[in-house]
Amino acid sequence: MGVHNLSFKTIRDVAVLDAVEPLRHIIPHLLRTTKVLSYGTPYAPLSYRLCKDIPQQTNGGDCGIFVLKYAEYLFQKMIDDMPNKFDTRMARYNVVVQLYKFAITKPDIPLLKLVK
Repeated sequence: MGVHNLSFKTIRDVAVLDAVEPLRHIIPHLLRTTKVLSYGTPYAPLSYRLCKDIPQQTNGGDCGIFVLKYAEYLFQKMIDDMPNKFDTRMARYNVVVQLYKFAITKPDIPLLKLVK
């Protein structure tokens, strides 16, 4: 689990660390309870770190696309490659292209089966 914060070791960092600490234990338990993880999966609290110099959304209107692209970089383990200056227009264009590409190349599988 990554907790990202641009500020240097401040009261905000301490507050983030305090807020995240219980979640690192609760989330694995919830994943098992909802059967996302099997009960045979070894239990281990999630790890986290505070990261500096990462992109942040700077206005109040682009959070959806920002979170989507941030998650994409994070899941692909390419967070260090995410541009520090977030270009909302380019990010939206990129998502449209990805969705179009999927639409024309998707397998003949109903969407609900793809999700499961």
